[in-house]
Amino acid sequence: MRNELAKLTGAKLVDNAPLTTALCDAGGGGEDAEEIRTKIDKKEKDLATERRSVFRGWLKNIFLIQAGLSMALSYVMATNPDALFGSFSWYNNISNMDTSIQVLGFWWWWLFIVPSLRSRRPSGMEKKALDIAFLGTPLISLLSPVVTKDTGIIWVANFAVVAGAYGFAFLGGEDDDADGDKKQPGWLKFIYKSLDFGSGRERGARK
Repeated sequence: MRNELAKLTGAKLVDNAPLTTALCDAGGGGEDAEEIRTKIDKKEKDLATERRSVFRGWLKNIFLIQAGLSMALSYVMATNPDALFGSFSWYNNISNMDTSIQVLGFWWWWLFIVPSLRSRRPSGMEKKALDIAFLGTPLISLLSPVVTKDTGIIWVANFAVVAGAYGFAFLGGEDDDADGDKKQPGWLKFIYKSLDFGSGRERGARK
């Protein structure tokens, strides 16, 4: 389109020079040139949005490593916080600090692990799995203490919810990016769309 604009406006292009819109537009050219300018402007805006919304591979890997480290850290917090904080005076002097850290350990699933995985901006069935996990893990963390006070078991229950969400999404064989999304009730679509804020799409790409 830039080459065509250059022909219509009589712009002189320099060999081996970057082919920018400014160099290809010498002004004028009539309605045909104006139509091409409009198309070029739209394409450039679309490309700018796309660049903002696409993650580099290394950044996705960082989020994946972060999720893995958070999983290991949270398990130790939930089962044996003494191994991590036993040498600190504040840990031994503050009442019930061990219990607080154990509770934080199983809440880590909802606070850090699942959000880290969702920050990779997955799509299709993986996105569906993580949306379910993001809704399921806080429910487990809130309701499980009624049944058991063992924070290690509650951590495992959160793990089971996340694993089960992946199994349900992938074995179900229905991609919510396709027709499956149309079958969902409106309130569930609203919740899933809300979960996309800051992790699924750039704000500029929303429609």
